[in-house]
Amino acid sequence: MAVEWLDKSENRIYYGEVAIDKAGYKLAHTGKVFNDVKPYLIIGMGETGEIKVWLSNTPSAGFTGRVLHELGSGQAQWRENQ
Repeated sequence: MAVEWLDKSENRIYYGEVAIDKAGYKLAHTGKVFNDVKPYLIIGMGETGEIKVWLSNTPSAGFTGRVLHELGSGQAQWRENQ
C-alpha cells in the first residue's frame, strides 16, 4: 500500500509504502476478524514518518468494543513541498 501526506507545519511531503502480508490482505477483504461488521481500514502517520495500517470494526476512537488489528507498518521518506 502506498501512502503520501503533506505536513504543513514543516512544509514537507512524506511518502512511503507498507507491506501487508497475505493474511492481513485476506482479513481486509473479508472482514472475518469481526462478526457481521463492515471493516474499516485506518492509516496512521507519525511525526517522524512512521506509517501504521490497522483494520478496525469502527471508523474512529471512542466506541465501546473497538478492535484494532495491525496489518503492517513502514517508514516514510520526505521531500520539500514545492
